[in-house]
This record gives sequence, structure tokens and C-alpha cells, in this order.
Amino acid sequence: MKFEIQKEVLIQAVGVVIKAISPKVSVPILSGLKITATSKEVIFVGSNNDISIQKTVPLEESGNEKAKVHEEGSVVLNAKFLNELVRKVPKDDITFTVEKNNVTKIKSGKSVFSLNGFPAEEYPKLPEIEGEADFTFSAGDLNSIVKQTAFAAATSELRPILTGINLNLKDGLKAIVTDSHRLAIKELKLAGEDRNVTIPAKALIELSKVFEDQEEQVEVILKDTQALFKSHNLLFYSRLLDGTFPEVSRLLPTSFNTTLKVDRKGLSAALNRCALIESKNKVVVLEVKDKQAVLTVSSPEVGQIEEYLEDFEIEGKDIKIAFSYKFTQDALSAFEDEKVQFQFVEALRPFIIKGEKCDSVTQLVLPVRT
Repeated sequence: MKFEIQKEVLIQAVGVVIKAISPKVSVPILSGLKITATSKEVIFVGSNNDISIQKTVPLEESGNEKAKVHEEGSVVLNAKFLNELVRKVPKDDITFTVEKNNVTKIKSGKSVFSLNGFPAEEYPKLPEIEGEADFTFSAGDLNSIVKQTAFAAATSELRPILTGINLNLKDGLKAIVTDSHRLAIKELKLAGEDRNVTIPAKALIELSKVFEDQEEQVEVILKDTQALFKSHNLLFYSRLLDGTFPEVSRLLPTSFNTTLKVDRKGLSAALNRCALIESKNKVVVLEVKDKQAVLTVSSPEVGQIEEYLEDFEIEGKDIKIAFSYKFTQDALSAFEDEKVQFQFVEALRPFIIKGEKCDSVTQLVLPVRT
């Protein structure tokens, strides 16, 4: 195999597929990425147990030559070393030549590097997924799902299904995430047949980092235990999580006794100050009483902080409720609204956070007993 490729094109391709390569692997070949050169394109593939990514570089696109193949073939090269190397080579044109026993020479200007490669036929094969898309959304939609819900996924593998983002396609797409202590929901107006799958949150986080153009359309094809996200010159495979995602609709209160509308940035700043002395349990107490809203946090070792909120509106009954300020901060990060609305039932019932104008995002946080 022998081909030439532009430095920036190579950096972008390697930077995409390396997201699928784990830093610790049990089989040495999985530390590498597979490169295949054909008469039409150069294909880069990275894979682990959860995701696989294929990035295709056409030899020519829009009249611009990106690569030139002199001899077809394939090889697997150490991904970490290659990723660092291509960023430091001196010239814009890089030549790859695979010699005996998969030894690969990489030449740029007067610099020549020799890498020990692996046989490409030993690299894991990509899943076979074909057919029409179950639904299509934009990279911007994907980014909003990740930004507004992924933080609520469980990090423990005790209940693997809770480490994922549930995508429920029925009269639109609803992305649901919960770690059993909080709940995040993002709704999108999408068309498609009814489907209900759960994809690892880590996979969708990595996928969201791939796109530069937020308008780019991403086709989603679901098959058995795999999902394929397909866009221009990119294939992104993820396994689906096995099991039934919990029914969360029953957790959402339908009537409320107290509503607090408050400036989002002001509340976030107050919670940050509360965190100064309470870092262990991450619990803050909110009391709404006598037309005041006060956050209180105390530490036996340090002292106490009281934050009297400003720029707020109160409707309904007085309430005193304790909750995780970290979970609440995470929930606030899902909104861009100037003001957010807290809806309470009572002290030991979950409460809802919604944006003043954005109705596509719902955050739920469970209170803490004190």
C-alpha cells in the first residue's frame, strides 16, 4: 500500500476515529486504527467494544485533491502514536508506504518514520447494518440532546440500562435520561415509525464531538443490538443497551403547590457560593416563606451561608425543601432561558425545573431527607 494525503485532512480523519479507541485494551491490535487505501478513497476505522467509527476521505472533493493512491492495500497502526505524529510532521504532504511485515514508512519533507503495523485482516469487522433510516436529525439536535440530558446518566454499572440515553420515537422523539436520583427529558419534533432504544450516553457524547457543521443531517438506522449514525463520509456504530428502560412518566408531577420563577444566572451563582463550605453531601436547603426565597447551607467545621435570592416571583404555598445543589446546577446548565421555573409539590416529593420560554426540556430532581 502506498498513498499520499494532506496533513490537515489526515489530522481531521485520525482525530475522529481515535474517539473509538480505548486507552487500555486487552488485545494489542485494538490500540490501533485501520487504514485502507482504494482507487477512490482512503478509509480510517477505529473500534472498541462499544463503538466503531469509519471516516472516509475521498481522493477528490469539490475539485480539491485530498489524497492520491499509488498502490491499494490496508494496515493497522498504533492510534495514539499516529495521532501525535501527524500533528508534528514538517510538511503538508504526507506519504504512507507499507512494506514487508506491515512495517509502514511515513514520510513528510526530510522526515521519515517507521511504524510497526498489524495485519488489517485481524482487525474487528464493522457490524453489517443496512436499510432506510429510522429517523434523521441534525448534528445540532444531537448536540442539544447530549448537552441537556447526558449529565443525568448513571456512572455506575450496577444498572447498565441507566448509563444510557433512551430514545423513544413516538409522535416525535423524546430523549430520556435518569440515574434514579434525577431525570432529564429533551423533546424533538421528528417523524418516523415508533421505536424505543437505549444507547450508551458515552457513545452519544463522543458522536456529538465529531461534527463541525451543526446543520449536518445524521441518519439513524437501528438493527437488533446495534445503531448506525450515518452522515457525510462518516459511519458511527454503537451497541444498544440490553434491558427495559424504566417508565418515568409516573415520576412527573401533574399538579403543584408552589412555583418559584427565578433568574437562572443569579441562582447558579448563589449555588456556587453555597458550594464553598458544603462539598461533602452537596445538600442545600431552600425555604420559600414570607415572600422571600432563601438558600441555606451549613457545615459544622466551617459555618453557614445564607443566600437571599433576588429577581424572583412566588406563587402558592410556603415550602422548605433540601436537595443536591450539584444536581440542580447540572439541571440549570440545560437551559439558556433568562429565567427558570421551579415547580414544587411538597418537601419530600420530586420537583420540576423548566425554562421560562423553552418547553422542550424538563428536568426533575429528587429532594433529600435532612
